[in-house]
Parts: sequence; structure tokens; C-alpha cells
Amino acid sequence: MKISKLVTNYGKLSDANLNQKATDIKNSLTNNPNFDADSLSLTNFITLQLNYEAALRLVTSRDRVKIALKNQSRLLLLQGMSQLALEVNAQANGDRAKLLSSGFDLAQDGDSNALISTPTDFKISEGLNNGELKFSCKKVLNAVSYVFEYTDELPTEDTKWVAISASTKELTIKGLRSGTRIYGRIKAIGTKGQEASSEILSRIVQ
Repeated sequence: MKISKLVTNYGKLSDANLNQKATDIKNSLTNNPNFDADSLSLTNFITLQLNYEAALRLVTSRDRVKIALKNQSRLLLLQGMSQLALEVNAQANGDRAKLLSSGFDLAQDGDSNALISTPTDFKISEGLNNGELKFSCKKVLNAVSYVFEYTDELPTEDTKWVAISASTKELTIKGLRSGTRIYGRIKAIGTKGQEASSEILSRIVQ
């Protein structure tokens, strides 16, 4: 018999729908007797949801900085949702009623469990204009989205990357400072929230 599990990746939802789903999950899990709150990363998830909601309210125009902050908050929220779903799955242990009470969606029997491979042929090239860099890679089988990460500091374990999620395998990052060395990588995201990162490359912004 197949064990019921939750959907762990909501990357295909629109910004508004993602916020609504996250709010539903927050409300459903708060004081939910089916789960041990101390063993869930619910407090962190609530913070991520509120931050994302606030970032959404600020995006009322095409302000690049506000859009970038919103995109970064979206990525962090999606990662938090995936982690929380895994924790709820573990506690519910296949109990369908408990899973449904969490606010998450049940995964369909036909959902793919295929592994995600590392993005290959990753390149950072010049954009059409000064201050632009284009990130690209080959299409990754079973990937539903990609996350483009960059920083202007030599990467370490403590590096805070600027992250932009997209449904395509290439993205042009704009508004970079000319003469700056940018380090970047691409993450492929699977249907179950699996992810795999490319190597890290760097390039000087023209």
C-alpha cells in the first residue's frame, strides 16, 4: 500500500497564491494537536511567510531592488515550506487525516520521485548592456524551476547569496556594478523540492 505524503514544492504558484498557501499552512499548523510543535520549524516558517507578505506589499512598481528582495523572500519561503513539509511527513507517518490537517496538499500517486541531476554546461556571459550578466545551463531533466544565485564576495560557507527563482534555464541579471567580479551558480529544483547545484563560476561585470 502506498504511503500518503505531502507535496513539498510549490514553486509553480504565483506570488499571491504562494502567499495564500503559506498562510493556510501557518494557520492549519498553529496549535494543531496532531503535531509536536517543538519538533517543527513552524516558528521560522511563520517568520518567512510574514517577510514574504511584507515584501509583496512593497512591489507596487518595477523597482528592481524591491523585486529582487521579493524574489529572495520567495525563495526562502519555498525552502522553508519544503523543510516543514518533510517534518510534517515524518510526524504523520502516512496518516492521511493528519496530513490533510496540516494545510499542505497531498502528493498524487503519479508524482515523480526522480532525482535531480547537477546542472551542466553552466556559463556566465556578458549581457546586452553594461552591468548585465547572463546565467545559463543545459536543461535539467525533471527540473520544474531554477534558482540563480550570485554574490560579489568570494564564496564561503557563510556567504549570503542573492537568489532569483525562474522557470527557465537562463536568466539575465541586471543592475550590477561595472568592474565588479561576480560569483554565481545555478540550482535545479525538482517536483519534490529536490535540488542540485552547479559549480561556482565568476566573471567581471562590463
